[in-house]
Amino acid sequence: MKKIISLFFLLIVFSCSKVNIQEKNDNNDLGDFSSFIDAKSLRIFAKEGVSELFFKNVGKAYEAMFEDGSKIDKSMRLHYFSTSKSKYVYQRVGLFAENDPNFDPGTPPIPFDDNATDYIWEIKGKGVEQIGEVIEHLLHTVTNVIFYLAYSNEWDYNNTSSLLNKAMHESIEKGVYDISSYDEIKNDKEIYNKILTQEYAYWLILAEWDYFIIAGKKMEGISGNEEFTIGTSLEIASQLPLGHKLYKEYIEKILSIPDSSTIKLLFPN
Repeated sequence: MKKIISLFFLLIVFSCSKVNIQEKNDNNDLGDFSSFIDAKSLRIFAKEGVSELFFKNVGKAYEAMFEDGSKIDKSMRLHYFSTSKSKYVYQRVGLFAENDPNFDPGTPPIPFDDNATDYIWEIKGKGVEQIGEVIEHLLHTVTNVIFYLAYSNEWDYNNTSSLLNKAMHESIEKGVYDISSYDEIKNDKEIYNKILTQEYAYWLILAEWDYFIIAGKKMEGISGNEEFTIGTSLEIASQLPLGHKLYKEYIEKILSIPDSSTIKLLFPN
């Protein structure tokens, strides 16, 4: 339940980089954050204590999801970027302190407001654990915030007729996606719907990218894990046609699969 808890608490690899850190000074207001970077029209704020290298590499990891390719629909990608910028979507990065009762999630500066989801934590564990942390929460922002705002009909987590919801229920009905660990939040329908679809979209993309091993999410004996049992693109295509349709019609046209070597260099063991 670490993912749920994190939500409620909120709620030099390359020599040349497009990511530049802006720190708090008398001429800018960063709210309760110490610095920010902009990466592909996404504002990323850092709390005090986050290392500069890690912070920059989070931005580079996000940029790695937007390489050019034959499957990219340029107009859809531009719409995605435009939505992210015009709706003031942001990502927060913090230094992980387990069970810290004094942690303050912070308030961003105006005009940034509610268009964010959970934190990305800089953690003691390196390698696959940190890769999993970064990829998961970037994808939460991508799907649960930006796709929701950019494609409200098919990515509406509260609309049972949306393609997102239909695809998610396909995976539940087929025994692929086990949602039992989220029962404790059933009484809050909106939060429940939001988290179920957020996690489903994350698992779907991770499988389509064949990233379960890279992100440290594979369970021994199966390609996926106890929550989402299949972890390869071939299995998604053969077993979850609606999920594959969601991926092909939206995700694949906007995101590129980040080069695994690049990601491993950004967050080494």
